[in-house]
Amino acid sequence: MSTIVAHKQQALDNIPRFEAELDKSSELQRRLAYARAWYAVLNEDGEWAFAPSKFCGYENMTAEEYVNDDPRDGRRTEKQLQNWFSVVPEDEELFDELNEQLTAFLSHYDKPPSTAVRINVTNEYLAEYFAGDEGVRDRQIADLLIAVSRSLPVDERDRVKAAI
Repeated sequence: MSTIVAHKQQALDNIPRFEAELDKSSELQRRLAYARAWYAVLNEDGEWAFAPSKFCGYENMTAEEYVNDDPRDGRRTEKQLQNWFSVVPEDEELFDELNEQLTAFLSHYDKPPSTAVRINVTNEYLAEYFAGDEGVRDRQIADLLIAVSRSLPVDERDRVKAAI
């Protein structure tokens, strides 16, 4: 049975493993276009490496384990991975760069990315990326408000929305 990653490094280790495992499994390749949440890190060559959440979110994932019938839940992996990763906003140049490279990566397997694609990078990388942005503080406050709101019960969340 698959176990959710407990540490950021486990997820980071799974990302470059994904490409090696992908070359071993036509079934894994067949499923590429269905992945919506992708996680990206820069490899040693300064190029982006990608893996879907259900691959990088479970300990020591392999192609064989990924394609077996053991039910895995992308919502659970994304909840855990959000401790260390953040979604790159679609209106940022970084998203365009990542989306272009993800598209090129998937094209090697004749697959396009999902139209609902979300690309995530480490929180540290995103913070560095926005470090020169005057809106960083505002963005951090908004992200904090969103995170706090998500932890509230629905009725309190509605009260917050009404007050805004």
